Amino acid sequence: MKKALLVIVVLVGLVVAAEFVVAKFWPDTKVGEYAVIGRDATVEWYNVTKDFWVEQWHRFRPEEPEPQVAEEPPAAEPEEVEPEEAKPEEPAKSAKPPKPVVDLSKPWKGLEPENWYCGKKLTESSFDGKIVMVYVFSESDEDSVALLPRIENVWSAYKSKPLVVLGSHRGGKSAKAENLIKKAKVTFPVYEDAGRTQEPSAGGRYPIVYVVDDTGRMIYRGRSDLEATEAIVTAIPNVSRNSAARNGAKTGKRRKGAR
Repeated sequence: MKKALLVIVVLVGLVVAAEFVVAKFWPDTKVGEYAVIGRDATVEWYNVTKDFWVEQWHRFRPEEPEPQVAEEPPAAEPEEVEPEEAKPEEPAKSAKPPKPVVDLSKPWKGLEPENWYCGKKLTESSFDGKIVMVYVFSESDEDSVALLPRIENVWSAYKSKPLVVLGSHRGGKSAKAENLIKKAKVTFPVYEDAGRTQEPSAGGRYPIVYVVDDTGRMIYRGRSDLEATEAIVTAIPNVSRNSAARNGAKTGKRRKGAR
């Protein structure tokens, strides 16, 4: 009986000694984990005090200073803002109409005989009562050259209508430009640096297409022959109505003058 009791006492002593050794020298135990996972997690997970956590930190991290955990500052109370007095509403100002991008009241340019390449020779009166599509291109631009036959197709399809297609080459009159135009089999009028005195800027890039209706209003500007053609087709039915209105206005002026 005494031997059995002695054995039990020895076993209990060994278990206690083993727990002491593990707790002191093995940081992966729960006590060691206190020092690893941080103060807030330790307090939340294991329900220990903050002082105990600091003690375990110094126990397992003697060479490191205690980490500082920033505490959130208390939320500031919102300041009371006095409501502003309502200002009397100002009467709405009438919006000014936007200025036109291009001054279409200016005459056409570049129609001198020395600037002519091909097609019918034009004068200022050639555009009266007509829709005008201007194709601005350069021999040094591949897209410009590739689009020439498509502009010719537009001219062939609608030349019986009140339409003038004007090609405007940029880059200086030269034999190279003449050969390029002949090679493309262009039949619409082409001049060097022709068009409106003020027109949409190419921005250093060609080609550019713009369409002016029979009243002198620009109805398209861009780089698409298809979109330009749509603008032409839309404007053609209005030409006869606009012409009748102009003739009526002229007749009215004559009658007033006769009186």
